[in-house]
Amino acid sequence: MSEIQTMRDLRDRFVAFSFAASDFLIELDPNHNIVFSAGQTRSLIGAPDKSLVGKSCFSLFSNESAEALKAFLRSGQKSGRIGPLMVDLVHIETKAFQKALLMGMYIPENPHIFLTFNATPSFHDFLAAGAYQDVNLLDEKEFEMSAIKAFDEAKREGKTLDVTFLESDHIEKVKANLSPDQAEKFDHKFKMLLKEQSYKGNAASQMNDNKYALIHDTAITGDYIEQKIQQLIKESKPSAGRVDIKTKTAHADMGALNEREARRALLYTMKQFEEMGLDATSTDLSKSFDQYLQENADKITRLKTLVGQQAFKIQFQPIVFLPSEEICHFEALVRFTTNDSPYELIVFGEDIGIAPDIDMAIIKQAIGYISRHKDKTPGLRIAVNISGQSIQSESFFKKLTGIIKETGVSPKNLMFEITESTSIGDLVKVNGFIQVLRKQGFEVCLDDFGAGAASFQYLNGLEIDCVKIDGKYVRDAENSIKDEAMVRNLVRMCKDLGITTIAEMVETEKQMNYLTQIGVDKGQGWLYGKPVDKAEYTKRDA
Repeated sequence: MSEIQTMRDLRDRFVAFSFAASDFLIELDPNHNIVFSAGQTRSLIGAPDKSLVGKSCFSLFSNESAEALKAFLRSGQKSGRIGPLMVDLVHIETKAFQKALLMGMYIPENPHIFLTFNATPSFHDFLAAGAYQDVNLLDEKEFEMSAIKAFDEAKREGKTLDVTFLESDHIEKVKANLSPDQAEKFDHKFKMLLKEQSYKGNAASQMNDNKYALIHDTAITGDYIEQKIQQLIKESKPSAGRVDIKTKTAHADMGALNEREARRALLYTMKQFEEMGLDATSTDLSKSFDQYLQENADKITRLKTLVGQQAFKIQFQPIVFLPSEEICHFEALVRFTTNDSPYELIVFGEDIGIAPDIDMAIIKQAIGYISRHKDKTPGLRIAVNISGQSIQSESFFKKLTGIIKETGVSPKNLMFEITESTSIGDLVKVNGFIQVLRKQGFEVCLDDFGAGAASFQYLNGLEIDCVKIDGKYVRDAENSIKDEAMVRNLVRMCKDLGITTIAEMVETEKQMNYLTQIGVDKGQGWLYGKPVDKAEYTKRDA
């Protein structure tokens, strides 16, 4: 078969693939002008496909749809999917609107944009019934993770994002005055509207029955979002009239805030909104972060003092081989001498930028324990945590390699776990740090795998020795087909990559038997032992 024939076959397959799910497609240049068009353009917009070449793509739509598409294109990456977005196509002769579902794609290293349109009414009915789209808005934790990712991408691309908070008692009242079927359709359309306006279609959250938040491109305004909601209410219940909807937009200047500060400022602003309402909510995330620091000044001083004076101890939780249950090593867990929650203090330390100091203090204490007990405890091995914030710091890494050299601690006694508490931006740099440790013989583990938004991205970009499967998936695998499939496939993938797997939060014999059956290498949890003051290699009682 000739190369030309092969290219034709490939072209035909892609054309067939596109038209199987759409009525026509267009290709745009970087200025959003049409350079190629094919499909049912004459029946849908009253013009043959070839006549569209050279025109601005925005001329095909109603003004509102054109503005919505512009926002989507501005916020999209230069690779990946655009949409789905419901748009109104305008017939050139009759000026009538025709609804169509727009889907698009950026192709890596190609400056052009490819858009497809499906105007089939039965397809739209299918979507409206909710059988296809995930209309669920993010919960607070998911919104936080989505925000971290959005802010990180915006900073890399030199963009500024906004966060709009929306409050209205009338959304639920509108639904209450509709029939059950109408209320379900309205709820679906309302949530899809918020998602479509949000950053890359997945940064909208419902905080309670009448409060919502979404991160979006600066081209979208609170007034525009309110206008779209009012239009939806009018379409769903014409007698409702104009309802009271309050919005406030906060600016997230990524030039003034780093990712950690933006995350904390967002959470602080969300708390203001949730507890005190829209009037008390800040319109500037930079000012929100300053307010957060001022309100927590005493707590910051106290935490810095605790770390500086090493007013904490470490405890040890065993990690065992499966299925033998023999202890292979221990994880070092910090316990402050005050009654403060270790988790909350560590997260707070990350928020104020002292996670590297906390990590270094714990590492020093763990190395000190090793030096005192390694001769009395054959096979002693301890894993210490390094936060995502710390592992990205060159000064922290220099201190870490310095203390390793100074103390002469052996890789037989010490290993490291990278936590996803803070997202990792420069994977190449971090992977370089990890490889320095691994070349010295230290094992490196990726902690809480699956909990963070970028776990698989990290697995692809970081060469590591093992992953810890987040305890949520271990716990839920018994009752969730989705979580069970994720755990099983993750274990299989890691085996193919030569990566060891450790399951967290193993609490029952049933969980242990399941994990052993699917090939998990090691387990950690209360079934094998709670954190204790001494790392002793004893086997649990049968």
